[in-house]
Amino acid sequence: MERYAGALEEVADGARQQERHYQLLSALQSLVKELPSSFQQRLSYTTLSDLALALLDGTVFEIVQGLLEIQHLTEKSLYNQRLRLQNEHRVGGAPGTFRCRPIIL
Repeated sequence: MERYAGALEEVADGARQQERHYQLLSALQSLVKELPSSFQQRLSYTTLSDLALALLDGTVFEIVQGLLEIQHLTEKSLYNQRLRLQNEHRVGGAPGTFRCRPIIL
């Protein structure tokens, strides 16, 4: 009986995954329609279907989230470095020169 329940669950998971694949594929096709025709021709149904399958795997989203976090940290670091350099150059400037405050990480 457990084997039967497990088999039904696998079928249901497969159906959900297929439905999600169809939704992603439809969304991608809608996005492609907004592109110039020269780009539309380069994106075949197979390519879009493969992309939708890749998006079904959560790994892609985890990678993108990690890259986004790295980008934010890098931007904050560069901004603080810029402020520090500006302040160093203003030290010898006119009285009452505005000093920038760094972002606290």
